[in-house]
Amino acid sequence: MRRGFVIVRLALVGLALVACGGASKPDVDASSDATLDVPVACALVELTPGDEAAVRAGCGARLTLAEPRLVDAWVARGALSLAGHEGPYVGPVRLEAGTWPVEVSEDAGLVVRDLGPPAPETLRIERSLTWSDDALLDDAAVVGLHRVAQTLTGGGPPGPMIDAMFRRFGTTAHSERLGPQRLLETQIDAQGADPTTWDLDAFPFRATGVHNRIDLADGESCGELRVSFASTHPLHQPFHLIFLFAQPARDEDRRPDGSAHCASTASRWARLSALGDGEVHAAARAILDEALTAERFVLLETLEFIISPWEWRQWALVDGALENPPLFQTVDAERLNRRGPDRDAFLAWVEENAAAIDARALLVPERFRAPSARVNDGVPWIPLDLEGVPAIARYPRLRQQLEMVGCPACHVTDAPFVQTLPDRSFSPFYRRELDARVEHLRALTEGRAPIPAAFGPLQYEPVLPP
Repeated sequence: MRRGFVIVRLALVGLALVACGGASKPDVDASSDATLDVPVACALVELTPGDEAAVRAGCGARLTLAEPRLVDAWVARGALSLAGHEGPYVGPVRLEAGTWPVEVSEDAGLVVRDLGPPAPETLRIERSLTWSDDALLDDAAVVGLHRVAQTLTGGGPPGPMIDAMFRRFGTTAHSERLGPQRLLETQIDAQGADPTTWDLDAFPFRATGVHNRIDLADGESCGELRVSFASTHPLHQPFHLIFLFAQPARDEDRRPDGSAHCASTASRWARLSALGDGEVHAAARAILDEALTAERFVLLETLEFIISPWEWRQWALVDGALENPPLFQTVDAERLNRRGPDRDAFLAWVEENAAAIDARALLVPERFRAPSARVNDGVPWIPLDLEGVPAIARYPRLRQQLEMVGCPACHVTDAPFVQTLPDRSFSPFYRRELDARVEHLRALTEGRAPIPAAFGPLQYEPVLPP
């Protein structure tokens, strides 16, 4: 680019930009990356969305919006000024309808990106965070167990994978659970011994919710979408399956440095709150069609109490089979409470990282995590033993904060154990968590939420383990 000019790139729908420049617009397609590099004077030029213009630094530009929009804007060097915001990068910013002046400090490329309409004033949990209505969840073609499980097999029959997983409960060295296999035997009686022919929608499971976990956005991705199921068998329950799928950042979710603010994805979810029943169901189906793919599958989580005690596991897809990796963020308290080199290494790690652990801001290394975790119903909580960690004097809730990021403590400190019940109602803990996620979603749509949020519950001052 020649000295003395600024390239303005537009990607906004329903807006016009008035920029300093006297040259006629080139005849280029709106999606072209071509730039105009010709001498211009400080005369006004009307541009339609998708056009580009050369602008002399100091001449400025005017951005005209026909309706409120959420926008990003940045320059390759120097700084820009837009709606009271200044810097090399500005956004995401909500701009109302009208004309907005844009100033640039140096001759550099100016990019203005459209993130879509802003979020509605009222955000509805049942629209934008957790879907639990019968019209959607009772449609097996949309969110049935067979369809969801089949995403893991690349379209092949999911029966053999589920058959192997349910049997695997009873053969793992870290824990042997026969309840899932007993449930499986009832299905063999009903559908035969060949799992390739099974219809998983005939299994006694009911979809209990679709959950937007954009609160798990970490600067790289925009969190997860989760689908939960619960056993309805009169004997073989409680037994919950939760399928986790990644929610990747879109191009519109990324800053110039590649990190993700997720405002575009957050706004997409938020705008569901303004839709009617028919519209939101169509939008939900489109989101699920996009999300339920083998490429996006992350983990399957199980919470099971067919036979006491309660047990948590996570299942990763390894060479076509589901196996138990170390539980995310769940410290193996039973092992690490015993004296030995594992405990010594763990206590040293806690002391060295006490501040971050107390803030629930640190990943627990795999070597300290458990492959499964159990809690006896009605039995007092067995705490993690941090005796010998001097940092406890500075962080008196260090143990509870470390326990709270794991599966068991998050579930058992505020009964009932599960968040979404078989009748599609929510536990008191989950209701408070959804209230916190509403505010987090709102903040993301405005580009002001912290990324990442703390591990564990999002709600302010959650009930900690005793």
